[in-house]
Amino acid sequence: MTPHGHPGADLWLDYAAGQLDRPTCSLLEGHLAFCEACRKQARAATAPGGAALAEAPEAPVPSRLLDGILARLKPPTPPQVGREVLPLPRALWPLLPALDGTAWRQALTRGFRFLEAAPGLYLIHMRRGCPFPAHGHRGLERCLILSGGLRDGHRVLEAGDFDETAPEEVHSPVALPDEDCWLLASLEGGIRFQGWRGVLQRLAGA
Repeated sequence: MTPHGHPGADLWLDYAAGQLDRPTCSLLEGHLAFCEACRKQARAATAPGGAALAEAPEAPVPSRLLDGILARLKPPTPPQVGREVLPLPRALWPLLPALDGTAWRQALTRGFRFLEAAPGLYLIHMRRGCPFPAHGHRGLERCLILSGGLRDGHRVLEAGDFDETAPEEVHSPVALPDEDCWLLASLEGGIRFQGWRGVLQRLAGA
């Protein structure tokens, strides 16, 4: 399946220039596992740097260097939390940080759980048909659908889709009914719940 949601050209330029934070880089690299068109765009963005490196004088390569690198490489293993193996596409296994020592957290709604996979990067699991309460953001939210999908207003996002939500936008995504949804998200600041959840959030000073 070819993704419909893609990072903008400016993001790929910033990625090539090393101007993005680690959470955003993780989302872009995850998207590349799904999208051939963006792989071409990313290669084009990094081409000037590659050309400059190609013109650099060659240095002798130490003997046994490649053998040493290959000896340290390990085959990818499926990511897991505790004893739970996560049902994610194999192409994404090397891209996910080690989840040892992490634990699932809840968010005032059934069928929704999340953990902080790395500083500022969240792995989210929504059970099929599960809605997430209406909320806004204190900063830009970016997400990448890893498997399954969700409906967010008039949009349907499925595996490989990259999406951005502006701080002023209030939304309530719902996992599609036929499959659990797994996604990665980066947040610039936290979220602001609406309704009674928002009242509890403000009373708690969150």
